[in-house]
Amino acid sequence: MTEKTTGAAASILAIPLIAAVAVMWACATTQPGGEPTVGPTATTTEPASQSSIAPKLVVLIVLDQFGSWVLNEHLPLLPSDSVIRRAYEDGAFHTAEFPFASTQTAPGHASLTTGVSPSSHGIVANAVYDAELGSRRTVDDRKHAVLGNPSRFASPAQLRAETVADVLKASTGGKARVVGISMKGRSAVLPVGKKPDAVVFYDAVTHGMTTSTYYAPKSRLPEWLRDFNKANPVEPLLQAWTPEDAVRWEKHFGPDAREGEMYPSFPHDPRDAEDPWYAFSATPESSEYLIAAAYAVVKAERMGMDEVPDFLALSISGTDIVGHIWGARSWEYADNLARVDRALSRFAHLLQARGPVAFVLTGDHGVADLPERAEAEGGSGGRLKAQTLIDAAERAASEALGRGDWIAGYVAPLFTYTDAGKARHKELTKALKKAMPGVAGVKAVFDARDGAVLRSSNRKTERLVGANLPDDPPGDLYLVPERGWFDALAEDGGTNHGTPWDYDRQVPVLMWGAAVERRTTNRPQNVLRVATTLAALLDVPPPRGAPKNPLPGVMRLPD
Repeated sequence: MTEKTTGAAASILAIPLIAAVAVMWACATTQPGGEPTVGPTATTTEPASQSSIAPKLVVLIVLDQFGSWVLNEHLPLLPSDSVIRRAYEDGAFHTAEFPFASTQTAPGHASLTTGVSPSSHGIVANAVYDAELGSRRTVDDRKHAVLGNPSRFASPAQLRAETVADVLKASTGGKARVVGISMKGRSAVLPVGKKPDAVVFYDAVTHGMTTSTYYAPKSRLPEWLRDFNKANPVEPLLQAWTPEDAVRWEKHFGPDAREGEMYPSFPHDPRDAEDPWYAFSATPESSEYLIAAAYAVVKAERMGMDEVPDFLALSISGTDIVGHIWGARSWEYADNLARVDRALSRFAHLLQARGPVAFVLTGDHGVADLPERAEAEGGSGGRLKAQTLIDAAERAASEALGRGDWIAGYVAPLFTYTDAGKARHKELTKALKKAMPGVAGVKAVFDARDGAVLRSSNRKTERLVGANLPDDPPGDLYLVPERGWFDALAEDGGTNHGTPWDYDRQVPVLMWGAAVERRTTNRPQNVLRVATTLAALLDVPPPRGAPKNPLPGVMRLPD
């Protein structure tokens, strides 16, 4: 059986700009400009200083598909007043690693605010196999419909662990305001747990920002969101995308059109796409639009305006969608990131003008280079096609067990067996463990039922796979690609992530603002400490199972 798959194909809009608002960095010293490079940094071991103020708003900014190596490529291209560059040079900076194998958007976002791995929080991948749908997203509960699009659903029903947002709500008696917002549903839903005040995401069918009936049980958008959609229609933003600084991009990355890019040459016009409203998510305008919506909800919910701290989770999806199509070393990624950074800089200024706010910026995963570019530079890589993997698994199963229907489907990173396959799980898994590494690009496969055993292995890759697998996994066999290889999203190019290799697992963590001081480390940290860091800035206990200590850079809050 085949898997059903989908592929991703100004100004800050309604935000009034405040000119001359200085960025209130936690560290008063500003290093001179220049061409910075991300690399090993000195470790500071001093105890945390005492802060004179506590943040009234804590903002988690997740740049989707923003690995450490991606920051290394793009940091020199950002201007001296860039919010990302200033955070790197003046705030707290760490390289952190996800301690599990399936570096996808959904498990990444869930882990950043629960402080635990997928084996505990249950979000194993972006989607799981479904006998009726082929592939079902992990936030699709088949119950809570998206307003304006009744064929789509979204809720945190599959999330098994509490988030820092859940702890904040409980600790403040529900008084704290909690909001999740993104272009992607899963990226808005998962970071803010079970009881947020608002979860907002984009929907191509509704042509705007929306939510689901889980968050709006009366099937009515909140008034602020109705007003935002009316004041900021998407249609005028469907326009040709041309590069802002072609000379600079060519100097740094080479020619515009590179082998392996899905739509190689500028300009790119979403109006030329089969579905322009869907293609909108792959344009810089979409991220500027999203950040405008984020500021609208901050104002509407009066976040940061009283003594009870509030929490905003803002996930920028455009970096991921652009990266999938053109790769992270493309003109498109650089041009998009420059505009995202500029919009985030304005957003940060506006929030800091309202009161004390702390920011934590990180990625939910990294990404592989385009295989064509990697090979041209002496490396290797390739694209794994789902149907090719299913066919290879079916052949191996039939050779070992006799002709039959053994494989129901493959939704990365898990194969699911048919009922006949499940009945002979041990035999089938043994045969596939032997045969599948013979498929080009496949490193190994593991019994998905062996999560506990794998977690205690003395082999790193096995431990990472084990950390991805709860005791009741939503599949039967876990696949790990070779380095440089990944599950193909399209027939004609692009790149992906989702592997246990360092380019996918390592992400930067940058912090600045109220109660943050300059701290750096020279060894990768556990990214699960982000949840504990957020909790410390919000002055609440970390979620159950999360690491005990926050990342260096969080100051002691006033008594």
